Amino acid sequence: MNFDPDAFKEFFPLFAQPENRDLIYLDNAATTQKPRAVIEAVTDFYLHSNANTHRSSHRLARRATEMVERVRRQAAVFLNAASPREVIFCRGATEALNLLAYSLCSGLRPGDEIVISTAEHHANIVPWQMMAQRHGLTLRYVPHIAGIPEFQRLHEVLNERTRIVSLTGGSNALGLRPDLEGIARQLRGCRSRGRELHWIVDGAQLAAHETVDVQSIGCDFFVCSAHKFYGPSGIGLLYGRESLLRRMPPWQGGGEMIATVDLHSSDYADLPHRFEAGTSPLAAIAGLGAALEFLADRDRAAMAAHEQSLLARLHREIAELPGVRLISEPKQNLGILAFVPENGSATDLVHWLDEKDIAVRVGHHCAQPLIRAAGETATLRASLAAYNTADDVERFIESLRDYLSASETVPEQVALSSTAGWSGDNLSALQLERLAAQRNWQDRYRELMRWGKSVSEKPAIRRSENLVRGCESDAWLVHREENGKHFFALDSDSRVVKGLGALLLSQVDGCRAEEVRARDLKELFAELGLEKHLSQSRSNGFYALLQRVLDCIACGPA
Repeated sequence: MNFDPDAFKEFFPLFAQPENRDLIYLDNAATTQKPRAVIEAVTDFYLHSNANTHRSSHRLARRATEMVERVRRQAAVFLNAASPREVIFCRGATEALNLLAYSLCSGLRPGDEIVISTAEHHANIVPWQMMAQRHGLTLRYVPHIAGIPEFQRLHEVLNERTRIVSLTGGSNALGLRPDLEGIARQLRGCRSRGRELHWIVDGAQLAAHETVDVQSIGCDFFVCSAHKFYGPSGIGLLYGRESLLRRMPPWQGGGEMIATVDLHSSDYADLPHRFEAGTSPLAAIAGLGAALEFLADRDRAAMAAHEQSLLARLHREIAELPGVRLISEPKQNLGILAFVPENGSATDLVHWLDEKDIAVRVGHHCAQPLIRAAGETATLRASLAAYNTADDVERFIESLRDYLSASETVPEQVALSSTAGWSGDNLSALQLERLAAQRNWQDRYRELMRWGKSVSEKPAIRRSENLVRGCESDAWLVHREENGKHFFALDSDSRVVKGLGALLLSQVDGCRAEEVRARDLKELFAELGLEKHLSQSRSNGFYALLQRVLDCIACGPA
């Protein structure tokens, strides 16, 4: 089971591009990179087979139709479905879940119940909320502790009104992999008492890291997206038991999903086409076929073992770092590290890493109930794929150590007193020369973050009228004029935005309008190398703050 991630990485042309040769890509839970075979399959379809399917007799249409049905057969093997008729092409897992919610709930009665969990992606929450409101259904949640579902207690929320159980096969926010066998046992116990219910598995994350066997799992429906497992975007799979699919009403109406149409009624096509209205994303289906072939030729168990080795190291070493709070756990985890820095913001950290050519993601990851229950508004997520290496992990950890060192606590500056309902900050100790003297961009970034610590929290100014539009992170700016001099105060959740604000205010606070206008602050920003090294959104944030300052001195006090 030896696996060589460097050799595996050579299949992916993105990493061979000059601008990406040093890239460490740890955003795989959002989307994976594409192997050359997938890219070539998409191109080949447009070069040699571009035509619509099923309803034309010319050779291009026949070739396209043959390709679609061949990929459907491949997908049935990939999922271990009993028949290709059980595989429906959708745009992705989100569309598949919406299809299931619409079709399954249309036959339910008011008061029937749907069970989901707090760990679900929004795509496995919102469609059920919509259908519950439309049909008078009840949503119930698996018991949880601080947002983490206790799936072994699923039976506690099952009753005679339970009709649908739709649960994640792996959390995209924490990597949590439920015990699907345990869930199946509990559902069998419920069904043995004569209750009819349908079990859906959202396998968007699962299919990327494990071999899927829907018959072994025992679920009624399974959904996944190709772009999560090295395939193209815009195409996904819905597996459903044939007997259940035949009883479900179609979701969308139009071409391809009909047999005959007259003015007052229509007959629908047989499975699976009755659920595939309109023109399918044919090039994406061709790419999906290439992705399935690519994975079929790989040692999936060795890939998974490699990912788990990296994941264990990430959790072990980052757990030892001061100033980091881990949210994820390595056990029963599909390849995700989630944490928050205790000093500074996760947004600042993700930009720090981006400057070091490390791609991660920050936010609630379309799992707001779970993240809020964990006591957070956003986490930083690093997610693994088989092309990640031990060197990738080492660089990520070292970069995180550098950030934490730059974020160490320094004495707060004393805030200026004011009778205007808010206090400014004493920025007199900030030395522009010291910022300009830093030898490289990383040192200058550290100095800018230290400047951010000079800006104190000001809850009183966090009002909508003080919000500065255009900053990547929320920023609030207030102004007053005293004896012809202009004074400002700033607040933000982002240390870097505070640092940029401190830079700006150090040049304008306490100055007269003519003094401010005489200074070329845009040029100063460029001379310090900030425009060159900061992201476009961060640069735009500085200019938005500058424009607010200029508007204030032009109009007088707010």
